Amino acid sequence: MAHEFYNHIKSYAERTPDHLAIIDGGDTLTYKELLEQIESFSTALTGLKLGPNSKLGIFCLNQKEYIIAFLGSLLKGLPIVPLNFLLGPDDLVFIAKNSGIDTLVVDALFIKKETLPFFQMFPNKIVVGETDLEALGNGTLAFEKFLQNSDRRQIPHEREPSIPDTIFYTSGTTGQPKGVMLDEKQFEINCEGFLAHLDISEKDRAIVALPLFHSFGNIMALVLLRQGATLILLRQFAPKTILAAVAEHEATLLPLVPTLYSFLIEIYARGGYDVSSLKACISGGASLPDALHLKVKEILGTAVLEGYGLTETSPVIAVNETSRGGVPGSVGPVLPNLKVKIMADSGHPVKQGDVGEIWVQGETVMRGYWKNPEETKMILTPDGWLKTGDLGHMDAENHLFISAGRIKDLIIRAGENVAPLAIENALMNHPSLMEAAVIGVPDDRLGEKVKACVVLREGASADEQALKKFCRERLPAFMVPDIIEYHESLPKNATGKILKTQLRES
Repeated sequence: MAHEFYNHIKSYAERTPDHLAIIDGGDTLTYKELLEQIESFSTALTGLKLGPNSKLGIFCLNQKEYIIAFLGSLLKGLPIVPLNFLLGPDDLVFIAKNSGIDTLVVDALFIKKETLPFFQMFPNKIVVGETDLEALGNGTLAFEKFLQNSDRRQIPHEREPSIPDTIFYTSGTTGQPKGVMLDEKQFEINCEGFLAHLDISEKDRAIVALPLFHSFGNIMALVLLRQGATLILLRQFAPKTILAAVAEHEATLLPLVPTLYSFLIEIYARGGYDVSSLKACISGGASLPDALHLKVKEILGTAVLEGYGLTETSPVIAVNETSRGGVPGSVGPVLPNLKVKIMADSGHPVKQGDVGEIWVQGETVMRGYWKNPEETKMILTPDGWLKTGDLGHMDAENHLFISAGRIKDLIIRAGENVAPLAIENALMNHPSLMEAAVIGVPDDRLGEKVKACVVLREGASADEQALKKFCRERLPAFMVPDIIEYHESLPKNATGKILKTQLRES
């Protein structure tokens, strides 16, 4: 094990020991302090009963203890399973048992009478914050006391060679969660490719509101620490909290998902927040509508750099370049250490500019899904190409475009392929709309009808006929929504991505 990120942090701890690595509310850690706590956590693991199949789960908010546990476990060589605390109990139990977690770092915030049985199932519990430790049973330690158990001897964990450094589970919106097997070296390579496009240095201060258990939040934290920058950890994924943190800490980078930007600019436009320190907004996790891209750029007065990736690719595949600025509609050039091709249903590449499925090959592509060879075989070809399930095209300058969204989201209306993304982009140009998501609903005559689920801006109005007329002026007739459905809000996952599965189910 090369311990790439530990070595980066150690280098900064020696060169700039007092430079802030983490701001976590009222708590801070310099690079020297962060290094010491990573080492303490790593060596304290030696005192636990660990076996060759042991794993460490992390059930925390965006807080300094998450970073310490993650990097300390990497240093030890103990595999890590980040846990999405927004999942239901059935999914959490499945992940814990499927992955084989026996050591858990958990924030006391989540420990309640009804959740005790879940947390009691782990032999080793390391608790952040104050709670009744005895109620959790044997093998329970407070986080701070655990760090004091360090004996400063770095003894590598002896694990089964087939076990990866990390297992990141997908959200499980289309069945049971799948464990994506990734190694620290892949994160390092992905950071290298990412940094070939983005200008990030130790001078930067970045808002990290994206959940650390998510691949987007994870890679942002790692790339910032790799560059000696400062992480501003936010436990609340709320626009007002984000804007206040940007102003208070003079943040220079703001990575978010598109739905959050939509709410953010609405609140910012009312005044009261200074975001002049921002040099770039980074958007990912879902498609950024052109209209929203331009609004964010105009209202916040900063560059907007859209990117694209999957958990299965460590995760970044493409991102717009700092030097050239964001290209509306494009997720940017493909990273230099990855290959991408656009494939037709026939299994052959399409002509340049034509739309097809995006396939990716490179060192950052996952090993496969944990204990799931069937699903692995469906997404990975024998020669290492990963089928993303996303429809896109490439231009002559290697810019990638997500042209039609997910293959599974395509609507077949009267024999015509309808791309929800095109309709959503059109709708988002309407000044009254805050959000829009388009889905197909069964219909006996047409096969599927097109339904647009929309959220109005506060105080705005737009009736169904007005929105349909707006779409007819911008889209072919067969793409105009048959149904407009108004919502107070749209269901979202932990990063703010709209959950179309739930819209279809309802």
